[in-house]
Amino acid sequence: MGPEARIERAIRQEAIRAGWVVRKLAFPGTRGAPDRIFGKGGRAVLIEFKSAHGCSSVQQVRRFRELREVFGFEVWLCASVERGREILGLNGGV
Repeated sequence: MGPEARIERAIRQEAIRAGWVVRKLAFPGTRGAPDRIFGKGGRAVLIEFKSAHGCSSVQQVRRFRELREVFGFEVWLCASVERGREILGLNGGV
């Protein structure tokens, strides 16, 4: 398992324990979907997991902008377990 998968797995497990509903995200026929959607208490958060040196593709940048501007989603890049905790408020963050 690579670093990106380890981060995603850790955050998914912690989020589920904290009461978040977590689903894998895919947009059939469209590139650039974030990895997961997290939902809790009316809040929907989309997260793309990256390794510490990973970067978003051009398609991802476009798709994330669309998801924010058109649909109003929170869309985040996450390259560490600590950042994932902050995004989801698992340690008092956002």
